[in-house]
Amino acid sequence: MKEATLFNPITLPDLARPEPQPPKPKANSPRKQSAPPKSSRPTKPRRPLTVPPAAERFAAQVRRKTEASWQKIKLGIATRLARMDREKLKRVLLACGITGTVAVLIIALAKLTPLLIALLAFIGLEALLRMWDRLRALPIPRLIPSYE
Repeated sequence: MKEATLFNPITLPDLARPEPQPPKPKANSPRKQSAPPKSSRPTKPRRPLTVPPAAERFAAQVRRKTEASWQKIKLGIATRLARMDREKLKRVLLACGITGTVAVLIIALAKLTPLLIALLAFIGLEALLRMWDRLRALPIPRLIPSYE
C-alpha cells in the first residue's frame, strides 16, 4: 500500500535572510527638475498672540458680572423657597418634577416619531396583506341569479 502524503497548498517562505540589493541608479530624465514655485508675497513670521491688558480687564469684568448675576439668581431662588411653608414647597417641587417628566417625554416622543411611524406603517401593511389573503379565499357570491 502506498502511504498517503499530505498536501499543503500554502507554500512556506524561505526563512533565510534576503541578500541586500544594491540601490538602483536614478534614471536621468530628459526634462530638468524644477524647484517648487515660490510665492510672490514675502512671508512674515507670525507673532505670538498677545492680548492687550484692556481686553483682559474687560473679560474679567464680564466674568465678575456673570458670577454676580448667577449668585443673585441662586440667592433669589433660595429666599423664595425659604419663605414657603413645607406643604406648599412639597407641592411646588412635585409640580416641577411632573413638568420635567412631561418635557422629557415630549422630547423622547419627538425623537422617536420616525421610528413609530415606520412601525405603524409596517403593522398596517401586515394587516392589509392578511385581509387580502382572507378576501382571496372567500367565494364571490353571484348577485344576479343565472337562469339555466
